[in-house]
Amino acid sequence: MISNSYLTNSITTQLSRDIQDIRARLDKTSSEAVTGKVADATKHLSGQIGKAMLTQKAIDAIERDNGLLQLREARLDLTQQSLDRMQQNLAAISVRALDALSAGSPVERDALGGDARAQLDATMLALNARHGERFLFSGDATDKVPFGTTDALMTDIRAIADASTDKADFEARLDAFFDDDTGDFANTFYRGSKTSSDADAVTGLNPAIRDTIRNLAVLSMAASDDSLSNFSNTEALDIIAGSANKLIQADANLTQLRAATGILQERVSNGMDGLAKERLVLSGLLEGMTARDQYEAASELKSLEASLEASYMLTARLSQLSLMNFLR
Repeated sequence: MISNSYLTNSITTQLSRDIQDIRARLDKTSSEAVTGKVADATKHLSGQIGKAMLTQKAIDAIERDNGLLQLREARLDLTQQSLDRMQQNLAAISVRALDALSAGSPVERDALGGDARAQLDATMLALNARHGERFLFSGDATDKVPFGTTDALMTDIRAIADASTDKADFEARLDAFFDDDTGDFANTFYRGSKTSSDADAVTGLNPAIRDTIRNLAVLSMAASDDSLSNFSNTEALDIIAGSANKLIQADANLTQLRAATGILQERVSNGMDGLAKERLVLSGLLEGMTARDQYEAASELKSLEASLEASYMLTARLSQLSLMNFLR
C-alpha cells in the first residue's frame, strides 16, 4: 500500500516542475506583452524563416544604401554652401566697379579693390572646405587642400601686371596663366586633381570657379596705388570694366553650377524618400511575421500569474500535510 507521505512528496515534486514551467512561460509572455514581439522568433517563424531572412537582408541593404545617400547629401550640402559664399557679393562688386568707372575717383577705386580682395579671401576659404578628411573641390586628390593662399595668388597676378607692356599683353599673360592645360593656375596654384571619379564633385578648375577667381584677383588691384596703376588711366579703367563684365558672366555661370548641384541634391533627397518607403513596407512585413498581440499576451500573463499563485498555495498545503504525517 502506497503511503500518504509518498503520494504527497510525488505531488509536491510535480508541482515544483509545474511552477518552474509556469515561471518560464511568465518571463516569456511578460516580454511579449511589453515588446509586442514573440520571444523566440526562430521557433515562431518555423517554415517562414527563409522569407524572414530575405526580408531582413533587404532591410539591411536599404540601410547601407541610405547611409551612402546620407554621405552624398552632406557633401552636396557643403558644396552648395561653399558656392553660395563665393557668389554672395559678386553682383555688388560688379556694381561698385561700374560706379568706380563712372566716378573716376581714386577713392572709389580704392574701395573697389578692398571689396574685391575681401570677396577673394572668402572665395578661397570656401573652396578649401572639406567634409571630414575629404576636401570637396580637389577632384580625386581629396586629401590635398585645393588652393594656396590668396597672398600667393596675388603675388603671381601682380607679377603679371608688372611685366605687361599694355592691356593686350596683360590679358594675354592672364590667359596663359589661367590656361587649364599649361597655366600655372591649374598646374601650380591648384593642388588638387584635374579629374574626379565622383560624379557629384565640383573641382576647383570648374570654369565658373576659375573665372570668378581670375576677375576678383584683377579687381583686387583696382586701388590707385596697386599694380593696375602701371597702365595708363584709360587702359586701367578698360581692364576694370572688362573684369567687371566678366565677373557678371561668372556670377551667372555660378548660378547654373549651383542649379546643377541643386538637381543632384533633389535626386538624393528623392532617393532617400524612396528607400524610407521601401523600408517601411519591409519592416511592416517582418514585424507581421514576429508580432505578438499585446492584449492577448497580457491576458495570458494574468492567467499564468493566477496559476502560479494557485500552485504556490497548493504546494504550501501539501507541505503542511507532509509535516503532519511526519508528526504522526
